[in-house]
Amino acid sequence: MDQIMKKMNKYLGTLVLSTILAFSFVGPSFARSQPDVDFIDVSHWNAEEGLPLSFYQTIKLGGVQGVVVKVSEGTSYLDPAASVNIANAKQAGLVTSAYHFGRLTSVGDAQAEAKWFDKALQKVGFNKDTDGYVVLDLEVTSGVTDRAKLTQYANAFIKQMRDLGYSKVDIYSGSHFYNNQLVPSNLIIDKPWLARYSSSYQEPQWSTGRGAWQWSSTYKFVGFEHYGLFDVNDDFAGKYTSTVGVESATPTGEVKHIGSLSLVDYLKSVGKDASFNARKQLAAQYGISNYTGSAAQNLALLSKLKDGVEPTTTAQNSKSTTMVTTYTVKSGDTLSEIAAKYKTTVVKLQALNGIKNANRIYVGQKLKISGMATATTVTTAKYVTVKHGDTVSELALKHGSTIAKIKTWNGLNAKYTIYAGQKLRVK
Repeated sequence: MDQIMKKMNKYLGTLVLSTILAFSFVGPSFARSQPDVDFIDVSHWNAEEGLPLSFYQTIKLGGVQGVVVKVSEGTSYLDPAASVNIANAKQAGLVTSAYHFGRLTSVGDAQAEAKWFDKALQKVGFNKDTDGYVVLDLEVTSGVTDRAKLTQYANAFIKQMRDLGYSKVDIYSGSHFYNNQLVPSNLIIDKPWLARYSSSYQEPQWSTGRGAWQWSSTYKFVGFEHYGLFDVNDDFAGKYTSTVGVESATPTGEVKHIGSLSLVDYLKSVGKDASFNARKQLAAQYGISNYTGSAAQNLALLSKLKDGVEPTTTAQNSKSTTMVTTYTVKSGDTLSEIAAKYKTTVVKLQALNGIKNANRIYVGQKLKISGMATATTVTTAKYVTVKHGDTVSELALKHGSTIAKIKTWNGLNAKYTIYAGQKLRVK
């Protein structure tokens, strides 16, 4: 998984997608007893900026049904490719799960790591109710030599995740580590996901039922060799391939498409700044910290916006106060660049300064800057008449609001159903 990097062996043939070139990938021949290829796992080791939608669409058409994305590690690390990988995998129709690489040294540490995992999952757009499993990747002792204690710490992590509202929690480990560094019968999960590699395809030693088996770590997709090696897994228990309760997943072999609309065109269509700096700032709100404008990142961000994924924010509570400074606009300045410089947002600058058009500021203009804190502003409720084709996510983006607020203001159902002619409060 995280330390065991990757290769799968199954002929998937030549695939043609309307949005990408034709790809084919073929592995070496094996005996008929070879395990199935049900799902893979990925991290920034495959692609620092995340894998593109075309990659996920191709393997989905070839029969791969799920992917497990590395999201976090310890109590502060966020995988830089996680947000893009999750968005693109979901957009292709794969059952998308996520994992955290654990370095557990105590019950308190395990709980802290679980809480960080939860925050990281929210930041990258993983939905605890409608996406797949969350997994503790435990393959190092971190100095803990007592099997019973390490098992206790693993259980503390799993329990904390459940307490945070995650109903689908699992553990991943190597077969030897699982059976020699842990006490499997004391774990509070059964049918775990284990790794074991051998030329004879000898399965791991499960003690609580067959879960999932990572049987190879050296598969390379032909046409995608530059993404390195991949793990391949056989899903006996169906944890990582079942589409039940996973809203974004499609049946085996059925791929989803995002359409031909670009991120830039989408932002322009909802009246938002589509400049590189504005997109970079927007990407950061969705956990894409290393935004370069790549196709993988743009498609991931576009799918998040269209699907109504809520951005995270590092702003302080709106009741906090700070000294508001001013900035004098210089030649060549843009509102998005000023917002990035002072770690605020275009929407906040517009609200503070009464700016209706974010693209219209002038040299010498004095702008109030809120900086790191959120200034308290008085806004007047705004209503619109819903037009055919409108979505709550587009209206929220266009009017500087959020999906959650629009849902609350208008008493919308869980599916955010709206209809043409409806009067809707959007601000």
